[in-house]
Amino acid sequence: MAGVAYRGGSPMEDIEVDFRVEPTELPHGLGFGVREKVTLLGDISESQRVRLQRASRFCPVVQALTKGAMEIEDRVRWSSGDVAPASPVPEELPVLDGPRIPIPPGTVRGKHLLDTKEYDADGTVAHEGEAKVYVSCDNLTRSSAWTLLAGHSSQGLAPPPFPMVQAGWAASTAATLHRLLPADLVDGGGLSVLLEMAGGGTRGQSQGSADRGEVRKRGVSRQINLPGNPGSLPLELVQAALRADPISAAFIHGGVLLDDEVVVG
Repeated sequence: MAGVAYRGGSPMEDIEVDFRVEPTELPHGLGFGVREKVTLLGDISESQRVRLQRASRFCPVVQALTKGAMEIEDRVRWSSGDVAPASPVPEELPVLDGPRIPIPPGTVRGKHLLDTKEYDADGTVAHEGEAKVYVSCDNLTRSSAWTLLAGHSSQGLAPPPFPMVQAGWAASTAATLHRLLPADLVDGGGLSVLLEMAGGGTRGQSQGSADRGEVRKRGVSRQINLPGNPGSLPLELVQAALRADPISAAFIHGGVLLDDEVVVG
């Protein structure tokens, strides 16, 4: 949103983003929903607020989670050397007996670090700068909190948002498979997830699409490496576990955004 505001000359002085994450029920497992509130600071007109709200709904990460922008090709590779495609997923799959993976309720707050903006020789914003993200949620014993740094920087001091999403997705996939596949087969090691994501275009192209409300497709190749062979760990069992992964379900089906609000502070 900061990039779209600068490109369009909106007098935005600062921006704050708050998310509340809530667990939801899905047909094949547990998912999550997000309630979003964006606060814009500055002399923002109503037409500019509406434009920036559209941009918030079509930023690359939101597109991935709510508009089916991810085109996923899965394959499974066993330690035996056997390889099989795992997508598309058939409707009829085994029912898994393992515990379903919960998404704990929590909050996320993002604050734009204004001093990290970078300008070119003409005084135009070349890099929107970085954001500090505060994440908190409850777990089984106590509340937990993390602080993350992400954004756009010519020096590469902080990772862009999408690679952080990609890392979280790989971790979620691996955790789901480990919990739902037979423990006697996967507890000894050999389970890993490799994600290769096609380029989503330049930052300017992504911001332009968000500004216009256009969906940009992004291809992803996901390889599941497993111990054993197709006889000991059948493909259908792996597909059933993948279907239960909450992050994968969000990318495939969308519907994560429960409501969104953009206000001028």
